[in-house]
Amino acid sequence: MTTESNGRGKRLRAAMRWLALAVSVALVLPWWVIPVPLASFSPLVAACSALATRTAGFIVLLGVPALVLVLLSPRWFCRYACPVGLLLELQGKLRPKAPLRWLHWPFICRWLALLTLGGACAGYPLFIWLDPLAIFNGFFSAWRTPLTIASVCAGLALPAALLIDLLLPKVWCSRICPLGGLQELLVLGGRRVRQLLRREHPDHEHPARLGRRSFLVACIGTAAGALTRTARGGTPPLRPPGALDETRFTGVCVRCGSCVRVCPSRILRPDFGGHGLTGLFAPVVKFTEGYCRENCNRCNMVCPSGAITRLSLAEKRLRVIGPAAVDLDLCLLANGQECTTCIRACPYEAIAMVETDGGLSTKPVVDLAKCTGCGACELACPTTPRPAIFVLPKPGVLKPS
Repeated sequence: MTTESNGRGKRLRAAMRWLALAVSVALVLPWWVIPVPLASFSPLVAACSALATRTAGFIVLLGVPALVLVLLSPRWFCRYACPVGLLLELQGKLRPKAPLRWLHWPFICRWLALLTLGGACAGYPLFIWLDPLAIFNGFFSAWRTPLTIASVCAGLALPAALLIDLLLPKVWCSRICPLGGLQELLVLGGRRVRQLLRREHPDHEHPARLGRRSFLVACIGTAAGALTRTARGGTPPLRPPGALDETRFTGVCVRCGSCVRVCPSRILRPDFGGHGLTGLFAPVVKFTEGYCRENCNRCNMVCPSGAITRLSLAEKRLRVIGPAAVDLDLCLLANGQECTTCIRACPYEAIAMVETDGGLSTKPVVDLAKCTGCGACELACPTTPRPAIFVLPKPGVLKPS
């Protein structure tokens, strides 16, 4: 009877894991009819996002049920719902059995989870991008034409996890994954609370009990997150409409590639280190193939972490990517030639032709009260090698390099 019960349990677990994998693939395929990002179901993303953004929106709340289930069943998410865990398990069945030489390693996953949670308290979750649902999503989002070195590299996190597990069987899930570490911390914390309620002495023989070291690691994460935010400098890149301020955006962004995948104008690209290491693979705006359409808010609807705020179309039109500026030395209209391309291209009627020199010449002037920085003018401008009108990442007079 026990054997039959165990057999049914294994079959149920296998069925649930395959169902979870099928749902995960469905959520990361390029179907706009499913505006729910896969990483929003991660307890790690939910917890860190709520702490970092100080909000608990619809997307963030999707991960709360998983947090509750983890308290009821240790490592529940790993055992039943994680698509990366299933892929690693399948890979393990294909290779010959080998001794687990890493059993003496420390539980790095718990330290990564604590550092990330501590950083989230300062608005900068340090290792949230290591979440397994984010790297699974990022792998599928990377293969969108046109392929670039940045997009391909952004999708290599999942193959890297598979390679690590191939060389060191089961080490990713047991020792590295911060989502697994968070689940273990929740279980250990729940055990400690029950001990206190029952007035029992803590289990001193348990090597991974919560204690002063855990609190210290979380404090280090908070300090590191705060330091990373304050140490940022220089001119930031253009970010999607509704993005958090640059001091928090690169920390909260999980690099899942969802915004890049759903953008119909193809103006979002993963950054390949052009704006510092902290911004590596985070989405940046490039107006080389299109502009931010006034009737589109897809990137706002698919961000799982709150790095890009969830906005309606009306709200999105009020968010400014950056102010448009005109280089009068390059502008054809300002140099006496007939050109009103930017004026006609602007969907917000934010550019007007103004007479100068007593009516002898004209130039385009941007009404910053109307301009959203959508890039339609920059895309349409005919001057070369660079457009005479361009969008700045923040108010200023610097010309693009």
